[in-house]
Amino acid sequence: MKKILLLLALTTFTMNAQEKFDFPLNENGQIIFTEVVSADGKTKDDLYNNSKMFFVNIYKETQDKIKQDKEASSVTDTQYSFMTIKANGSETKVKLFYTITIMSKDGKYKYEIKNIFVKSSTETTVEKMFDKLASEKAVDNPKLMETLRAYYAGINSTIETIKSDIKKEMAKSSAAKSDW
Repeated sequence: MKKILLLLALTTFTMNAQEKFDFPLNENGQIIFTEVVSADGKTKDDLYNNSKMFFVNIYKETQDKIKQDKEASSVTDTQYSFMTIKANGSETKVKLFYTITIMSKDGKYKYEIKNIFVKSSTETTVEKMFDKLASEKAVDNPKLMETLRAYYAGINSTIETIKSDIKKEMAKSSAAKSDW
């Protein structure tokens, strides 16, 4: 019985020590959320117009303020969302900044969400917040681990909302018609 308890304790410690915050990384180690989405029956121009309207409808951005490349059928803008992080008995409201790019082709589009950083009292990139050193420090510091978990959950939740919003706007039949 003692051996089973010891094994359980060691397994639990090992799992906590090896906790990994798993973000998608590109070849340069930058966190980037990206996906190619099929849009059957939609032209490159339809999707390009929908991508512009995504920023107008979701972020209330005017079309003249977003970076548009008509030739490449791509639209890019840097935005932010508010997150409430609940950790260690308190709530902290922070801004999560990110750059969204939507590139369009006939029948499909690709989005990228990158250059992600958190701004509260200081500005910290997500790559720095969740680097190996931070994870190692968190193993011996339960409060830091709780904070990292809360940020990880908040960031992933925010990114999922952005992805969902992109897909909803890109699925619309004729965003350009509402642009009068």
